[in-house]
Amino acid sequence: MELITSLTNAKVKMALSLQQKKYRDKYQLFILEGIRNAEMVIAKNISVQMCFFTQKAFTNERGKSILEQLKCPCFEVPEHIYQKISDTQSPQGLMLILPIQNHNLDDLATINKSGLYLILDRLQDPGNIGTIIRTADAMGVKAIICLNGTADIYSPKVVRSAMGSLFNLPIITKISEQDLLSFCQNHNLTLYATALDNSAKASWDISYPQYCAIILGNEANGVSDNLLDKCNAKIYIPMKGNAESLNVANAGSMIMYEYCRQNI
Repeated sequence: MELITSLTNAKVKMALSLQQKKYRDKYQLFILEGIRNAEMVIAKNISVQMCFFTQKAFTNERGKSILEQLKCPCFEVPEHIYQKISDTQSPQGLMLILPIQNHNLDDLATINKSGLYLILDRLQDPGNIGTIIRTADAMGVKAIICLNGTADIYSPKVVRSAMGSLFNLPIITKISEQDLLSFCQNHNLTLYATALDNSAKASWDISYPQYCAIILGNEANGVSDNLLDKCNAKIYIPMKGNAESLNVANAGSMIMYEYCRQNI
């Protein structure tokens, strides 16, 4: 373990840069904070590039145990430096720098043709995306496919909202609509899309096959017209109250649950 006391240290500057997507892409690294998340990383034997910690974390029994188990370079930093590189309002003083996991559609070819695939079409809100990833993990979704224009799943806010579920299912990013449609066609994957039009059916009136995919659309504009034209059916969630619409994460949770209810 090494003590770093300067904000100009190269490793500290690199960690600070990871708050920005262009540097996450450049270094192919992202930040994961918190004791519970670090324990999960160790339990799953996930590769860690480096660790930053404060004296507060080291004097915590669980934090000290984590630091003793990590097999990567660990750097102690003062609180003011940690606060600078952290995106968390009340940090626990333990930060891991991890390699980005790069999956592609070819990886899904090895998965048995069963289960639910979730597709995110240009979602922008990090909290929504993180919540959807966490719910998808809980509902046993096979994989998540993020189309071009979807916000970065490795941003600190998404990582924080996902609560470790990033590591529990493949998430494929930067996929074009055409590549998605070709994948669905080649693998006989039934495709549904959320929509608010007269041809959409209530989510519970759809008999979901065990093997299918559901598209959740952009918070403001919904699913693209091209995908709506190509999907097998459109679905919506009927509402009895006066709210104009549902948050996409809440809507996605309801639809995933209905799929699971039918396919238990």
